[in-house]
Amino acid sequence: MKSIVDTTVLIDDSEIDLFIQRRFLEVYSFTNNLIAYKSAQEAIDSLSSKTNNPAPDIIFLDLNMPNIDGFGFLESFDKMDETVKAKSQIVVLTSSNNKHDKDQAFQYKNVIQYITKPIKQSDIDQLKKLLGKS
Repeated sequence: MKSIVDTTVLIDDSEIDLFIQRRFLEVYSFTNNLIAYKSAQEAIDSLSSKTNNPAPDIIFLDLNMPNIDGFGFLESFDKMDETVKAKSQIVVLTSSNNKHDKDQAFQYKNVIQYITKPIKQSDIDQLKKLLGKS
């Protein structure tokens, strides 16, 4: 089965959630290359690095994290190099089903989908349609 995207980033402070999301994305052959970060700051540092690998196609982002939350990441992402912003699309993957959080997330132009955990097959199917891969 061919992967949907080449490179995917997962940002979540929960080891358990990272494990579950990684496993799910592997089972559904979502990506060729999966990179996980346990904090928004770690992801910001890596994505901002000029020596880093190419920008990811998709970033799965948790909102509720200590220190810098998902919205802090989105603010920093908006200030990143255009080459990263032009290639990377963001899927908010969070436990929050708060309408205000969802509305706020979609204020950022790179956010293309908002999923309430846990991720499901129907979420991947919808994402494939958004990406024109279905």
